[in-house]
Amino acid sequence: MSLIRTSALRLLVGATLFTVSATSANAQTSQQLLDQGMAAYHQGNYEAATAKFREIVASNPSNADALQMLHQSEDALLELLIEGGEFEAFAREILASARSEGREAMRDLDAAATAAEGCFSDSYSDRANAIFALSQNFGPFGAVPLVSAMGDSNESRRLAAIYALSRMGSNMVLPVMAATHSTNTEVRLSSLHVLNALGDPRAMARVADMAANDADGSVQALAGSMVAGDAAQMLLEQGSHYFHHDMVRGLAPTENYGVLWTIDGRTLSPYDVPQNVVEMELAKHSLLRAMELGANGAEWRLGMVYASEIAVLQGHGEDLAEQMTAQNNALLTLNHNALDEALTHAVRSNRAAASEVLIAALDGAGGKAWNSLQEALQSPIPSISHSAAIALAHQGDYNAEVTNSLANALALDAQRMVHIIDGNADRANALADSLMMAGVDVTVASDGATGLVNMHLGLNVDAFVIADPLSDLYAGRVVKSLRMDNRFGSTPVFVIGNDDTGEMDANVVESVDAATIMESFADLDAQRERYIAMATAAAKALAHASHNGQVGSATSAMIGALGRADSIAKYAAHGLGFSGDGSAAPALLAVVSNTGRSSEVRSAAAAALGNLFARSGVAVDTAALQSAMTEGDADLSAACARAIGVMGGGHLSAGVSVQ
Repeated sequence: MSLIRTSALRLLVGATLFTVSATSANAQTSQQLLDQGMAAYHQGNYEAATAKFREIVASNPSNADALQMLHQSEDALLELLIEGGEFEAFAREILASARSEGREAMRDLDAAATAAEGCFSDSYSDRANAIFALSQNFGPFGAVPLVSAMGDSNESRRLAAIYALSRMGSNMVLPVMAATHSTNTEVRLSSLHVLNALGDPRAMARVADMAANDADGSVQALAGSMVAGDAAQMLLEQGSHYFHHDMVRGLAPTENYGVLWTIDGRTLSPYDVPQNVVEMELAKHSLLRAMELGANGAEWRLGMVYASEIAVLQGHGEDLAEQMTAQNNALLTLNHNALDEALTHAVRSNRAAASEVLIAALDGAGGKAWNSLQEALQSPIPSISHSAAIALAHQGDYNAEVTNSLANALALDAQRMVHIIDGNADRANALADSLMMAGVDVTVASDGATGLVNMHLGLNVDAFVIADPLSDLYAGRVVKSLRMDNRFGSTPVFVIGNDDTGEMDANVVESVDAATIMESFADLDAQRERYIAMATAAAKALAHASHNGQVGSATSAMIGALGRADSIAKYAAHGLGFSGDGSAAPALLAVVSNTGRSSEVRSAAAAALGNLFARSGVAVDTAALQSAMTEGDADLSAACARAIGVMGGGHLSAGVSVQ
């Protein structure tokens, strides 16, 4: 029998509807009540029809069709109220109230419980008004008191709760589905009646599971009358619907309140979940159950969900770090053959973030050459192919394709970028030099038109500096143009102005220095942070490969990486010491001489110069090394001294004196 019912006439057919768990005497009584109720219904006496149908339900509460007829009669009464205009003023008042209430008011469970009492009124008009108000003002949170009433020993309250929930729409699907997990048999039976009336296809997999596996026979019988099918396969499919945001079988944005539901007996409770993982949590629940029931393919799909969820939680930073760690550990406990299959599917569907998480899970997993890593290496998406190359390198695979990918990863853009638009070349170049000395990339344009071209070409810009006036455009026009680009709506903009500079969406200043600009930088976005980590890992892998002479054409890329962040450059320097040639020496010496770089990277560059000389005989001017030794940093001094000694640059004596 279909979960979705089509018409009252289809439901009101024959005495066979009343034979479930009933004696022949009870069936005869039900038939008489049916005849009397139907007669009243067709005569328009809906109150009398309702009374007869209630008696049928009371004698056989697990009969879904009898309950549906009761609801039909009550719906007819509501239609009369609406036709008579009695409901319109009330509805308008409630809708206006719902629009003015905040999100917190909707979550007030005490207020919802008070409002829900109207659903049990003796007056049908009051009940109808209360159902509408509860739905509009509290949404799914209005389900909490009604679910509790579904386990009530009072039959009238139980039926009223079922009716109210079944008329409150799709917002009730998730809380009522949670209620099907109650240890209270009456709550489970009643929840099935509600789901049957709602006719939502997302409930079918759960109902099929209950039909096959519920501990209570009456629950199994009712669920079995609603839907038939392989529960494991249906749960697997439903999990996929949630994960892929299916428009019919997934979760609509209007249903996502950032909560999921749990039940203890008759007590239904919401718990908060980040809105952007609600669908993934629902998918996970369905797939976990499908895996328990032995569904083929459930485990790799579950791996895909875990990986996607981890990627989302990473974007929440420290706030959800503990939850992210728990999800990652859960992912790692899945069979790694399933993770291998999950990665293959993630790569083929271009799911970059999930692919990176799955690659990290397989990286170092028993040193096995997983097939999915080879496929990921071929991906046109850089973050996927580079991550795969790093993982393969960790397994000792340094073939040309891997090495080339690692070299390309060194150039991933995570540097800070400032655009300067200024016709005063001396001022612009001086500011650019100061920024570049601090490791910031800079583009300089002498006019507004060129500056706007640079703006559109740049993916990431951390700050703009614009002079007023420009030779071709007003500074205000340039500012308006960049603010219209979604990428730069909140990017810091400094306008070097004068007495005629008007107000604009920017910081108007007489002058600006590198330190002030850098202080205005926002935190790196998640994408650029990942790029830094990826470039660092690639540099580390190449440094390891350089010991065996396996870096091939990556030498030039490592020289270029010396200009990257110190976390990347230190590994590039180390690798060049073991695999570079004479062309690397000037770049390494420049790092040693740069007092703006960290001691760690300068020490690595000095050590690399010593190793480079030992391998190739290339010599450098040791004056820069001697100068660095005088700065007072012990590690840097030792590295420079060792390089001087290796090169035979001359002994620097030292005596001992006690003052």
